[in-house]
Amino acid sequence: MDFRHTPEQEQFRDAVRRFAEKHLAAGAHSRAHAGGYPWDVARLMASQGLLGITVAEADGGQGGTLMDAVIAIEAVAAACPRSADVVQAGNFGPIRVLAEYGSPAQKQKFLKKLLSGESVIAVGMTEPEAGSAVTDLKTSAVREGTGYRINGSKIFTTHSAYADLIL
Repeated sequence: MDFRHTPEQEQFRDAVRRFAEKHLAAGAHSRAHAGGYPWDVARLMASQGLLGITVAEADGGQGGTLMDAVIAIEAVAAACPRSADVVQAGNFGPIRVLAEYGSPAQKQKFLKKLLSGESVIAVGMTEPEAGSAVTDLKTSAVREGTGYRINGSKIFTTHSAYADLIL
């Protein structure tokens, strides 16, 4: 298997590196120690098409590959690791679950805000007995009327203080 980047991927990497050096490197230390979610960075990443790289164009994303997203994350991380977390959240994990398996109504309600850097999805996975091993999670959802009753506990939910949605 050939893991070398294509010329297009190298060009993309170099462009993201230049952007990150110009717009993110100077504030990297302060971002690393600041509280809160870096909404200014999220909107900046969105303006550059770095959120939703892995989301289909039909859903408002870039329609790129997982490798494209990894290249962007790595290039941003070299200048500002905290900003790379924003790019990661905008391309992997729950946003991909929503983009791949969400209903049209769910996509309509949430994806536009996520891809514009106006929202982030929290990841509610880590449990007392299971850690983050998804095969060992005990939380359950039981249909009740028109909704669900969720039973279980979490010890950590990434981005929960800032999110509009928890997955």
